Amino acid sequence: MINGKHDARETMLRRSLSRRSALKAGVLGGTGAALGATVFRGARPASARVIGAQVEATTLTIALNGAPSDLDPHSQYDQRSTLAVRGPYEGLIGLKDDKTNEYVGLLAERWEANPDKSVWTFHLRDGITFHDGSPCDAEAVRASYERLLTLGRGAVNVVSRFVPEPGRITAPDPRTVVFDCGRPQPLFETAVAATLGVQVVNTKVAKAHEVDGDQGNEWLQINAEGTGTGPYRIVEFEPAELMVLERYEGYWGGWEGPHFDRIVVRVVEEAETRRQLLERGEVDIAQALSFETLRALEQNPDLRVDRAPSTAVWYFVLTEGGALAKPEARQAMCYAFPYDEVINGVYDGVPKRAVGPVAETVQGFAPETFVYQTDLERARELFAAAGVAEGTELTLMTETGAPLTQSAAQLFQANLEQIGMRLTIEAVDTPTFTDTFYGDAPAEERPSVMPWSWWPDYSDAWNQLYPIVSCESWGANGGNGGYYCNERVEELLAQAKDAADPAAYQAALAEAQQILTRDDPAAIYYAQPPQENVLRRDIGGFVANPINLGTYDFYRLHRTE
Repeated sequence: MINGKHDARETMLRRSLSRRSALKAGVLGGTGAALGATVFRGARPASARVIGAQVEATTLTIALNGAPSDLDPHSQYDQRSTLAVRGPYEGLIGLKDDKTNEYVGLLAERWEANPDKSVWTFHLRDGITFHDGSPCDAEAVRASYERLLTLGRGAVNVVSRFVPEPGRITAPDPRTVVFDCGRPQPLFETAVAATLGVQVVNTKVAKAHEVDGDQGNEWLQINAEGTGTGPYRIVEFEPAELMVLERYEGYWGGWEGPHFDRIVVRVVEEAETRRQLLERGEVDIAQALSFETLRALEQNPDLRVDRAPSTAVWYFVLTEGGALAKPEARQAMCYAFPYDEVINGVYDGVPKRAVGPVAETVQGFAPETFVYQTDLERARELFAAAGVAEGTELTLMTETGAPLTQSAAQLFQANLEQIGMRLTIEAVDTPTFTDTFYGDAPAEERPSVMPWSWWPDYSDAWNQLYPIVSCESWGANGGNGGYYCNERVEELLAQAKDAADPAAYQAALAEAQQILTRDDPAAIYYAQPPQENVLRRDIGGFVANPINLGTYDFYRLHRTE
């Protein structure tokens, strides 16, 4: 899931800012990152931009609270950029509707595995072309996967976990691509259906813009001309402001039936402005609005508030060092947390209670995982057993633009105070928070507690857990901001990674989840939030997938009469 050895810090900074704040910005006050002034414009003139007034019937306008930052599918690893690349780029297969384990063909019309699922073969559709008119045949697909693996950035692990070497990918004929995993890999199909890393890029165009061996990555981060096969071309890209896509007339899927001719993605950082644009009909879809705003918009007959399951989990990381070095101390923190007050009071009862670090919608979820209830006396006993004296000061670092997280922290602070513990809350700006989370300071010098959230790239509990609890994912190498390390969890993750037997896979992950919650907690896992979108009533074809958070299948969206 994480590119842990190549450009890991840049990758994870992108991911942390977007995957966390884009999901929760509306309720936690996150803001979009300010980007440079680089502008990409294709054939369409800038004067034709749709940035105000009532939207055209054939134009879909989306308001985001932050901007796409990277248009290269092989290096981007953030929610807003994933939304952007879903227009011009496609993979071999994708997830079907709102399912996490059913698939539809995209570039591939059919596919199969050998009996032990160690070799996967994909048969391409005939006649697919890139936007520059060149053929997207099996060799082009193979070359794209080679670029992903050798570039070694972004979501490379989505593929490299199963096929670590480009030589294991072959194109025996123009319409056949073969992946030799070298061992049984039943989850490879799930990974290939992701929206991260697996999209096919026209490597000939990319290499034509190569600088210092970067395989065209610098150019592709802000350009997409001629490089994809998808239904829409990016014709204008102004980071921090606007992106415009127009339909590619030569798209293999055709244009029969209702579709949008143009997609406009606007960056509107203020939540109240996004609301006003929706209500005035200047925007068709918006994300990241407060609970209060969503309740109000539910009464608007022109709008639809869509709440759907997600695969995300919200939690407070517990640093394995200092006062919380012993498992008993972290167990005490879990018992001291005010779960009901936070979910029902702070978050208005919208998110579900989390059952450990894996959402129930993810393959490998263990429903028998231990669930804490608030018990201050038990917390007091465990602090004493861990040798943590009354009056010990703990620190909780959060972001200044996250008022609801701060409210949750204050409730936690009050509970700890009742049992003689001091929790100091420090609010810092997002760059400082991110630098701390992914910094190299040892556990003893890190905050005791930090809020976080995560979801997998595809439906797999290993893919959810490895980057946030593995001993290899500390600091800049992943999302393990608490420097957690448990040898048994490491063994179980290794077993699950390559397990060919479903029962062995589930058993390993179930034991790992139990350790991570009950026996040796890595965090306080408290909520599983839904994904929420607000749409104009006349937008049809919308389906929210639990894996593909915050992104849309542009091709199926249309305006109803």
